[in-house]
Amino acid sequence: MAVVMEESTEHKEITSKLVSALKTGGFVLYSQRIAQLGPGGARPFQEVLVRFKEEEEKLLPPGTFFPMLQEYRLLPHVDRWVVGRLATWIQETRAKKPDWIVPTNGINLSEDTLREPKFGDFVVKTLQSAKLPEGTFTFELGWETALLNAEPLKSIQAQLKATGCRFTIAGFDGSEGSFNFLKVAKPDFVKLTYGIVKDIGRSLAASEKAESISRECRALGIKTIAEFVETREVLDHLRFVEVDFAQGLIVSAPQRLE
Repeated sequence: MAVVMEESTEHKEITSKLVSALKTGGFVLYSQRIAQLGPGGARPFQEVLVRFKEEEEKLLPPGTFFPMLQEYRLLPHVDRWVVGRLATWIQETRAKKPDWIVPTNGINLSEDTLREPKFGDFVVKTLQSAKLPEGTFTFELGWETALLNAEPLKSIQAQLKATGCRFTIAGFDGSEGSFNFLKVAKPDFVKLTYGIVKDIGRSLAASEKAESISRECRALGIKTIAEFVETREVLDHLRFVEVDFAQGLIVSAPQRLE
């Protein structure tokens, strides 16, 4: 009984601490640029990352507190905070720089958030209140999350695509049957798995795989993104096989969103 009470007390303390951090500026946003590889003048594109300030202060690795947020079902609160804080940042920046081009912002969604019935309403209200242009938010989900939550995904897409939001499915490997799911899920972007990206330039099979995925996605009206790109050689090969975008340290390291 004592052990259960200790765990319950610890749970409450951690939950209270993390919820308080959301209300008092205990979380901060970072962004990492996503570069267009082909010709054209696409608007700036970045993935938005969230970090707990205490991680910085204690020099902890990014994401140290993520398992706690997930365990205590707090990720929907974090995802709402990210959307709201990002909208405020865009409003503030536009007020200072009237000619500033609002970037497309990739926002990661948790499985709990995807299933949260009022999250879509919150996003719609935020978009309308902040008067954000079409394409400002691109919501990103992992492949397994999308696959296991096809109906909630379909529901939120029906609501948010009408407001100009887009969707990304990450961790795509182009395996047999996977394109059938893409035809149903209809994302705007897919991110290639690290397993493919890391071997491009060193493995003919990886290069051919990336080229095949890019070609089939383009036929479906879906753009491809390679993340974890760390060398110029890989970047050049991605251009050669016509992947649309690249993200990684060779493009840009994550920067504090000021």
